[in-house]
Amino acid sequence: MPWKRLALLGLCGWGLFHFVIAPPAEVVATAIAEHHPLPEAAPLLSIAEPPRQGEIEAAPRRLPVEGLGVQVVPRATFELTARVLSSREYRLGRDARLSPLDLALGWGPMAEERVIEALEISQRHRWYYWRSDTRPPIPARAIAINSSNIHMLAGDGPTMAALKRLEAGDRVTLRGHLVDIEGDDWTWRTSTRRTDTGQGACEIMLVDSLMVH
Repeated sequence: MPWKRLALLGLCGWGLFHFVIAPPAEVVATAIAEHHPLPEAAPLLSIAEPPRQGEIEAAPRRLPVEGLGVQVVPRATFELTARVLSSREYRLGRDARLSPLDLALGWGPMAEERVIEALEISQRHRWYYWRSDTRPPIPARAIAINSSNIHMLAGDGPTMAALKRLEAGDRVTLRGHLVDIEGDDWTWRTSTRRTDTGQGACEIMLVDSLMVH
């Protein structure tokens, strides 16, 4: 009997329609990096390792994004080395004005060619989906905790352009912060756990730097 599974990982998009203007102002990323710096002496993560997340010791600074009526609130330092499983741009919605790109990323067993080739991976509506027409090569739980759909923010155009150039199969190291987005009538919260799935399980990452391997 064929074994089929359809899984969704991540956070649904929002039904508000606005055209993309720009990523958050560079001053936001600069201020976060200045007041909540990344660990400087930390060794580069291998693709076999899970993401590294660090606590923010000082009270997080709420940094307004000019013209959008929201604040970026850092929740943790965050870095990972991963395989790009899929990439999808978004142009409509208030969320897309801040984060016009989602990357589905895999590490550990979800960065292995044999596993990726056995899965059909797609993205839509700010969700990440995987599907297998046969029994997947690793358990569904292992797929969930070793991959994620991450909403990408950048403090400047060149960083976002570099993120948008990433393609499925690329190996990349990303360093930055997990952030919440807060407004008077709208809140978008990041996940801070790798073990959750479904609604609210996406990370929202403000990228400070990236390296393609």
